[in-house]
Amino acid sequence: MLASIWSFLGQREEPLPSPPPVTITGVRIPADSTPAHLLPLTTISDSGGTDSFLFHVPDPRSYWDFRKAWEYRDLHRLDLQQDDHIQRSHHLRQKHDLQKLLRSPQHHNRKQLLHLRQRYLLHQQYHILQQQHSSCTGAYYVFYSFTFDDLPKNLSVPPWISDIGDGDHRQYCGDVFLVKIAPHKYGEDGWAAYKDIVPQFLDLLVKGLFDG
Repeated sequence: MLASIWSFLGQREEPLPSPPPVTITGVRIPADSTPAHLLPLTTISDSGGTDSFLFHVPDPRSYWDFRKAWEYRDLHRLDLQQDDHIQRSHHLRQKHDLQKLLRSPQHHNRKQLLHLRQRYLLHQQYHILQQQHSSCTGAYYVFYSFTFDDLPKNLSVPPWISDIGDGDHRQYCGDVFLVKIAPHKYGEDGWAAYKDIVPQFLDLLVKGLFDG
């Protein structure tokens, strides 16, 4: 319906090319309380979720038994740094870029505006790592489902990941997956650039941010 309205108004959008699938090393946090582990995840192109700004996302459907679990998926971002000055400067830069972009909507089509809103309005957490966890610095996306009627609650996600502020924590259903974004984050076409998660990240999940 919306597509036909936009076509009638003469605003046609060219279909965007799809990125090729890539296989990366991610982390799975099972809902059955077994230990988190590394695993290969192959990306898939899907424009129907809140993650469409990435253009291709890890495909966990073999671990989610219900189709609705894939349709009712979401994500949030996790930034792990060793310098607390990065958090504030990054936040201010994002805020400035977002304000500038949204003040000039005529320069972007509606798909681009959607992706900008998804990317910049996504919930983000910042944590400062101790030296022994320096190999884990970087930006991560946490993918999860919220189909509470079909999948069991996942109580194994560490509180420092599920925290949403003011003592509240996000609820996850089924297995939860983490992937890491490469330092340059997005390629020439705006596609997400992923990087393998290192084994030391599993120690961070077990020991926590402040393991002494």
